[in-house]
Amino acid sequence: MITDEEFVFDPETVKNDIESVRKKFEGLMYLDPRCDPAFKALLDSEDSLVNFLNGIMHLEGDDAIQSLTYKIQQEENFRLPEPYGVKFDIGAHTKVGKRIDVEMQQVKLKEYIPRMMIYNAFLLLRAKNDYNKEIGFHDLPDAEKEKFRYKLPEIYSIWIMDHPVDFMGKGIYRDEVALYNKSNVGKVDCAPISLENKYIIIDLTKFDKKFEELESDEDRWLYILKNAGSSRSSIKFGNPAIEDALRRIECGTASEELLIRQANMTDYINVCRAAVAESYDDGYEKGCDNRNTEMALDMLADNKPIEEIVKYSHLSMEKVLELRDSQATFSAK
Repeated sequence: MITDEEFVFDPETVKNDIESVRKKFEGLMYLDPRCDPAFKALLDSEDSLVNFLNGIMHLEGDDAIQSLTYKIQQEENFRLPEPYGVKFDIGAHTKVGKRIDVEMQQVKLKEYIPRMMIYNAFLLLRAKNDYNKEIGFHDLPDAEKEKFRYKLPEIYSIWIMDHPVDFMGKGIYRDEVALYNKSNVGKVDCAPISLENKYIIIDLTKFDKKFEELESDEDRWLYILKNAGSSRSSIKFGNPAIEDALRRIECGTASEELLIRQANMTDYINVCRAAVAESYDDGYEKGCDNRNTEMALDMLADNKPIEEIVKYSHLSMEKVLELRDSQATFSAK
């Protein structure tokens, strides 16, 4: 079966021993919740997850989530026609029918936007399938089926990014993405043409509020995600759901299993980040080489002096002469 590449790694496959793990986290109050095992432990209770989602989704009053069911590491497999699978970090289903996928992303993948779209497609298909089962769609009379054939529940794809999100403007750490028609974009009354499918994107690198500046539950949860892993003292908000969540990732009381999984995943993420950085560096260098070569070819076509081409293209004299000879050979043909 084809699988999403990120969850091929199993934190159990790289073994840190418990003594070395305790030294890694020595002096720290909490495990870093930006790392997968601690992130899932942080939100592994209904009360904490409800409080987190109401904050991130800006739900209040009658719109607020009251209860939900959820699954950590929710696996979704479809046949398309070949089997293809993804795993949501946290998949949730509210009492009133909202379907939610919550993802924590530490490593910036080159194709992170298509990845978000693929996960959203799986969430939409799962939500539609579950909705049809709930209403007994296949047992409905044909006339009733037509009313519900394309009806969708509300779905939310929540992506928390611990890396810069390219399409979000300067200073913007939270954004919502939905389906809009191009002719209305930019107008005062512009609104999504569909309310059933929405992305909420958080760029943690742009969230820089200090403790005393926190005003909402969203602020408090984002502060925890960004800062708990480096804190050497307790973080107190007077919110039972948040404080319960923080207790689950305390270094001093976390289970050996969680500590080892966190250390293993941390090591793996560091390796991935180094590999991705090297890949971006290589891509940048190749891009520069390509641009410099194009400039040199344009200047050769304009019969600019070789010394001038070397100066402005930043290519070596040998490379420029090679391009000139190649260009002359091609022209002769």
